Parts: sequence; structure tokens; C-alpha cells
Amino acid sequence: MLLEELHDRDYIDSLFKQYQELADAQPNLNSELFIFEKMVLKRVKKFLKKSNRLKDVEKKDLKEIIHFSSIVFTEGSLVAALRLDLCNRCGWCCENCSPIYITAEEYESYQNSENIMPGEMVKYEDGYRFEQDRPCEHFIRSTKKCDIYNERPAVCRAYPIIIKDEKYAFTPNHFCKYAIEFVEQKAITEITTCLKIRDDPDFLEKLKKQMETQIPDESENLEERVKKWNKIAKELNDI
Repeated sequence: MLLEELHDRDYIDSLFKQYQELADAQPNLNSELFIFEKMVLKRVKKFLKKSNRLKDVEKKDLKEIIHFSSIVFTEGSLVAALRLDLCNRCGWCCENCSPIYITAEEYESYQNSENIMPGEMVKYEDGYRFEQDRPCEHFIRSTKKCDIYNERPAVCRAYPIIIKDEKYAFTPNHFCKYAIEFVEQKAITEITTCLKIRDDPDFLEKLKKQMETQIPDESENLEERVKKWNKIAKELNDI
């Protein structure tokens, strides 16, 4: 399988198993994922056809990589985060996400904000959350804008990735153009990287070397880490 050029088969299968256990506990998840991956598949095939590489990828490989890209999220997934050009500002996430998680650090910074009142936030797990969501109280429906946009929490900035306790999660949502294009970009990166490794055995060593020297420090803020991951992706495309 093509995906094994970049990832160990045991690792791939273990992640698929973890996801299936999660899906078994959430009956609607599989049906939503089926619709979501079908939409991503159509877009990825169009890209590969345009770049004259569709013939190089078997159908079973294409489906496996799209499934992998839809459920596996790591620090490196930030390569596609904060891509505002992928967002059509529909406001779906602002109207439907819950809870809107606020870290302890963000809570402290909001104490001096002129736009966020302490009473709007309540204790939640090891952090806080906005008391009112679905829709978020800061979402302006008439304009589909956020009235605290420049101060919005990291969970909003990184959507459709959910970052909490240095772990990454993603819920497939076919209503969200950003989520679909986000996974499309991830799948294309996986496919093109695997093809490069298959075509050039030395490419994997180049990839490992670059990751060792340039991988972002998790202590850096979200925006800086995203910039560095995108720089790595651009350089790899140029190799």
C-alpha cells in the first residue's frame, strides 16, 4: 500500500482501530465520515488528474490515504491550519461548536480585556469555557462575524483542528468548506510525499533530516508553529 512508504503498517492499523472504537460509541460518526470522505475524494481525484498523477495511485490507496488524513491529526497537521483562504466565513463553527474551550492562560489574559467579561466564562475541566454557545455569544449572525476576533481563543483560531493538552482531534463535518479543503490538503501532501519516496528512495532520508533540524518547538505560539510547518512543506515541495 502506498501509505506504507511513509508510515509503518502497524501504526496505520492501530490508528484505524482506535478510530473504529470511537465510531462504535458514536453511531452517527461513520455516516458523517462516509459523506465527508466522499466529498474529499472527489476533490483529490480532480487535483491528481490535473497534475497527471491519478494513474500513479490505485483506488484502494487513494481511499486509505483519505481515510487516514480524515482521522489522524498530529503536530504536523498544522501545516494546513490557519488557512483563512480555505474558510468561506459561513459561521457554522461559531453557531454549532460546544464547548468553546479557553485555556487558563487565555482566561488570565481576558481579565484585562475590554471585550470579554469574566462572567461570560465558567470553569470547565482544567480550563474554562464560554458559558453561552450554540451559537457563541460573540458571534454576530447578521454579519457572520466575531466581535472578539482578534482575541478569540486558540480553539477558534485552529479550527477545524481541536488542540487540547498537546493532543489533536478533528471531527469530520461536511457542512464546513474549511474542514473539507483542510483534509484535501492533508491527503494531497500524504500522497505526493509517498509518491516522491517511491520514486526516489533517498527522499525519505532528506525528509527525516529536515524534520530533525526544523521541527517547531511546541512551546512556541500557534501562529509561529504554523508558519514553520508551512515553510517545511514548501521546502519539501521544492526538493
